[in-house]
Amino acid sequence: MDASTPNPSSPASISKATFPTSRKGFDQEKVKAFLVSVAAEMQTLTDENARLVKDLSEAQQRAVNLAELDDELLVEILGEEKSRTLVAAREETRAERAEMRARLREIVEEADRHVEQANLKIARLRESARLWAEETELHQRRLAEQFDRARALAADVVAVLDPQSIAADVSSIESMSTNASEALGDVLGNESAPTTVADGSANEADADDGPSADVVPLFPGRNAVVDEELDLAGILIPRRDEVIGDTLATLTREVRKFLEDELDSVLAAIDGDDEKKRRTPLPGPAAYRKRYAKLTAEAFTAAVEAGAASVCADVVDGVAASAAADSVVDDQLLSVVRGQVIQATKDNSGDAAAIVKSVRATYRAVKGEHVQTVLHEAMAVAYATAQLLSASSGTKVRWVASRGTKPCAECEDNTLAGAVDLGSEFPTGVVTPPGHLGCQCELVLVDE
Repeated sequence: MDASTPNPSSPASISKATFPTSRKGFDQEKVKAFLVSVAAEMQTLTDENARLVKDLSEAQQRAVNLAELDDELLVEILGEEKSRTLVAAREETRAERAEMRARLREIVEEADRHVEQANLKIARLRESARLWAEETELHQRRLAEQFDRARALAADVVAVLDPQSIAADVSSIESMSTNASEALGDVLGNESAPTTVADGSANEADADDGPSADVVPLFPGRNAVVDEELDLAGILIPRRDEVIGDTLATLTREVRKFLEDELDSVLAAIDGDDEKKRRTPLPGPAAYRKRYAKLTAEAFTAAVEAGAASVCADVVDGVAASAAADSVVDDQLLSVVRGQVIQATKDNSGDAAAIVKSVRATYRAVKGEHVQTVLHEAMAVAYATAQLLSASSGTKVRWVASRGTKPCAECEDNTLAGAVDLGSEFPTGVVTPPGHLGCQCELVLVDE
């Protein structure tokens, strides 16, 4: 820029600007007056701009995060009423955020619980399916065994009842004379026939006086007349396992279902917030026994009544017989389950996953054939105890294996002992079956 040219950005330079004169130019006084007014206006704008810049700088320095403002500063900036509104809004926002976080945590925890419950139900369904498959397979094997025995019996009957020999017997019967005297005459002669008939009648009368002393009952312990009638009708005399079999099968299913439900409640207690229930998820021994005694009472009563009927007596002390069966269930099932569950919580304290795994293994082990074996022994004890308590003094019994089975080596000596007084010890030192866990033997009444 030329030094003689005024600075247009400076009001002072504008007001003092001079210009050379020329012909026909502007009036210098008016130009100068205008330049002074322009310079004054420009000065005013410059001062205003400087003030605004200063205010902006101060405002920027005082600007803070509203979330970090204290109450005194808010009152100073916004006034008391507005500051109260802002503080209330800020507190409400904080409360809503905390509530939202808590709700989200609850949703996540509830989802986790639903997943765990679903896994438990899936595991229970799988276990039920496995047990059902095992039970079905067992029934199939039993049906197959019964079918084989029936087929063998049918083959024996067919072999005895040979069609050719039956036809020959029928022909000989048809060819016989219908007159008794004529038939006797063919053999003895006509003259001696009447006397022979009379003698024969007398012999028949002697034979009808009573059974021979050498006759041995086909089924010891049963009424001979009833046995003969049943044999003629083709009916086998029922034995203990045949009498209590349906009741035992029903009770086994009920106890297995009860154990499944109990497992769910135990796992829920282990996963719960109650520290006492986590340590002892099952009730005390007495309450635990009472829970199952109520479940098994009806079945054990049926076994007691069957035992008394097997020795032709009425039930004398059914409570004692049922109590003996309850003791078997307590010793061989309930004490095992409760002891192992409590031990699992002690051995794996603080490790919920390990406790759950151990508890599942315990229930899986007892819900299989172990339950049926224990319940069979319990009903056999109720049956035998009822025999012992209900029979009259001097009753003779024999130790026999279950129908269709052979006695084990331990019980074979008892079967060889023959008839003994009920209540006397057998060679192995026991009074009544079962002689051991899984024993299939029983006592039958002996006719004398």
